[in-house]
Amino acid sequence: MEFLFPVLLAMLAVFMFMSMRKQKKRMSEMQEMQDSVQTGTRIQLTSGLFGTVIDASSSDVIDVEIATGVVTRWNRLAVMRVIPTEEAAATYPGYVAPETDDEDDDFDVDHVSLDKSTDDAETDVTGTADQKRDGDK
Repeated sequence: MEFLFPVLLAMLAVFMFMSMRKQKKRMSEMQEMQDSVQTGTRIQLTSGLFGTVIDASSSDVIDVEIATGVVTRWNRLAVMRVIPTEEAAATYPGYVAPETDDEDDDFDVDHVSLDKSTDDAETDVTGTADQKRDGDK
C-alpha cells in the first residue's frame, strides 16, 4: 500500500511527459506549415475561409484573395491548412463535382437481394427439424 502513491505519481508524470511531447510535435508541424506558405498557395483559414495567397513576403502577415478582386490581410497564424493541388478546385464557390461513371462497376446495388429463396429456407428448416427428431429418439 505504501508503494501505491509513488507508482501513481510516476504514471502521472509519464503521461504528462508523453502528452507534452505530442503537443510540441503538433505545434512545430503547424508552425512549419504556416512558414512554408508561398504566393499562389490555396489555403484554409481558421475562420473557415478558403483563399489564394497573393503576397507572402512578410514573416508575420499574408495577403489572401478570398474572392475575385477581394484581398484581405491575415496573420500567418490564421492559416489552418494548405489545400493540396488536386483538392483545390473543390474549394472554389460554385464547384460541381464531376459525375462518376457507374457502368464500369460489376456490383449493382439496385438488383441485389439479401433474402434467401423460399425453397432453400424450407429445405434448411425441414432438414434441421428432421435431424432434431432423429437425435431425440
